[in-house]
Amino acid sequence: MAEGVVLLDEGGIKILREGALSQVIQKPDLSFYLVLSYNVRTELPSSVYFARSLVTFYIVDQQGKDARFTVVGQAHVETGNSNWKNVMVDLFNLFRRDVGDPRLFQLRALKMTMELGFTTSVPPPAVAYFKDISLRRANPVRILLQEGKHRELPDRTELLVSVSNVGDVDASELVVTLISSSGIMVISQNTTFVRPTLTGGASWQVSWMLVARSTGKHTVTIRAYSEETMAPTELSVTVPIPGVSSITMTHTTTVQEVAGEVIITFLQTAFLVLVALLMATVAIPLLRSRRDTESVYRLRLLGR
Repeated sequence: MAEGVVLLDEGGIKILREGALSQVIQKPDLSFYLVLSYNVRTELPSSVYFARSLVTFYIVDQQGKDARFTVVGQAHVETGNSNWKNVMVDLFNLFRRDVGDPRLFQLRALKMTMELGFTTSVPPPAVAYFKDISLRRANPVRILLQEGKHRELPDRTELLVSVSNVGDVDASELVVTLISSSGIMVISQNTTFVRPTLTGGASWQVSWMLVARSTGKHTVTIRAYSEETMAPTELSVTVPIPGVSSITMTHTTTVQEVAGEVIITFLQTAFLVLVALLMATVAIPLLRSRRDTESVYRLRLLGR
């Protein structure tokens, strides 16, 4: 459906001064998981002009009431002659941002509109070009957890887990938490990791440092949840973890060995100091007394 001055131009459409081209899609299995994409180029002589994409959602709420919401997909207000720009609009996140949680509604129909307009009195003529307009289905957010290689250290175990979004839609407010039993302690900084956005097809690696009350193999659970998922994703892994008692024993043995070496060194030093004191108090005065001793001889005449 065309409004205003809309012309075909080099495989796309050309809108002069003011106009729009729109299309309505209605299907029984229509989903919010859709991506609207197009290329746009504008020639806007003034900032009062705007070119934009509009999406109208025809929905039914949980009480069975019909409603309609029109939301701006993306606005293009750059003045002058712009270059071609590729635009992708995620309809799931667009509806959630401006209307509400899409999971609470049923989508009956969609209307896509490419529009050129202005906000004040009629300015000089402007032109907007749109081409390669398409609407494609997008895979919803699906979080996949995979155990990475754990590292066994003498006093702890590092557990690594890969978190992937295998869907096309971005996952927002992603929370990843390690859930352990009472016998396991997380000695790293975080037990829970939060990421504002994990784009579709992207991965993220998180890790925890673990110790246990007793040495052995222990099972922990990793749970991931985002605003787009209906239920959390969980992964249970079993890893060898050193016990606190063995770590304490090793530390105590080491301290005792160090203390023994310190005592031996102290005794040796004390013995040398004692020897030095004996020499200073006995030997040295004796040598001085021998050196300073004088011999006196007395002569006596004997009579016949």
